[in-house]
Amino acid sequence: MGLKIETKPFSESMLLSAKVGKNGDSGGSDFGSMLKHAEVKQSEAASELEKYIKMTPAQRMAAAILKSMGITQEQFDAMSADQKAAITAQIAAIMKQQMEDQMAGKQQKGAATL
Repeated sequence: MGLKIETKPFSESMLLSAKVGKNGDSGGSDFGSMLKHAEVKQSEAASELEKYIKMTPAQRMAAAILKSMGITQEQFDAMSADQKAAITAQIAAIMKQQMEDQMAGKQQKGAATL
């Protein structure tokens, strides 16, 4: 029993799988369209990462809390001013509680080491 090592470049194997379906027929999609789709997805991911990196720690925390509440940024942006104020107040209260919990944990850890 031997081990087969694939020596074709990844792009070449992708091209072959895109051009030929399971039955040997053309699958209707070509490598160019697959590549374009991959480039778009990569561009979207890079854009999202860039936005995240530019956020302050407080903005990252607020975004995480918003996500944990099951609200997307688009949904938040579409809310009325009163709804936004209520959600923002909830986020602020959660952030405050998390920071207090974190400080209490640090104080307990410091007291335990004495």
